[in-house]
Amino acid sequence: MNTMKRRNIFLILALFSLFFTGCKYDFIIPAEVPVINTGGTPISFASQIAPILSTGDKCTQCHKPGGLGSPDFSNPTTVYSQIVPKYVNTTSPASSTFYVNASSGNHYAKVSATDAALILAWITEGAKNN
Repeated sequence: MNTMKRRNIFLILALFSLFFTGCKYDFIIPAEVPVINTGGTPISFASQIAPILSTGDKCTQCHKPGGLGSPDFSNPTTVYSQIVPKYVNTTSPASSTFYVNASSGNHYAKVSATDAALILAWITEGAKNN
């Protein structure tokens, strides 16, 4: 009987140790979206949004002629017509494919939180070609 008690105690301790060490959860803290204060000046697509897409290799690495992605972001004069209205939803800006792809980690190239907030603010203002 003494051996049976030891075995039971051992099994209980083993189960408790598995319970406490077997579960692990990594908390994911969402990135804060900065507030864009334009001081009443409309956000310019040509000087503020288009450079996010064409500067560096972030977006144009895939979104270029012969690249893997569509639309083509390499030509600043045609990029607006390729994005709006197909990838922009002005009635629900946060659900716009353009914003979601740029700001989420699900797309190959993620822009900075500030650039994502600027894109969202531009869409919220009506996604004007200015």
